[in-house]
Amino acid sequence: MIEAKRPQLWRTYRDALAGIDGVALVDVDDEHTVPFNCVVRVPNREAVFADMQARGIGVGVHYPPNHTQKAFAPWHRPLPVTERTAEEIMSLPFHPAMTEQDVTFVVHALRQAVAR
Repeated sequence: MIEAKRPQLWRTYRDALAGIDGVALVDVDDEHTVPFNCVVRVPNREAVFADMQARGIGVGVHYPPNHTQKAFAPWHRPLPVTERTAEEIMSLPFHPAMTEQDVTFVVHALRQAVAR
């Protein structure tokens, strides 16, 4: 029942991430969709990303802005808000086999990485 597990996993992340200074969950309508990833905005993403990876946590950076891709070069124009946001977003581990304890572990590591 992946359709039931993913929204619950996303809500677990949402609740666990609340109150971490500087971290913002990219919101999803978990009542009407099945989330497929968990994306946060973090300050100093490159350092936080490296710290999380050093702890063995599989974070990712997905979906760079289209206008920065080679295929879209003919239509490129500066989009400063999009570009700034792209430098802050990071995907957290998000798999239906994850447990609440897994989320707690990831969020604890994220809290420490952001605090550094």
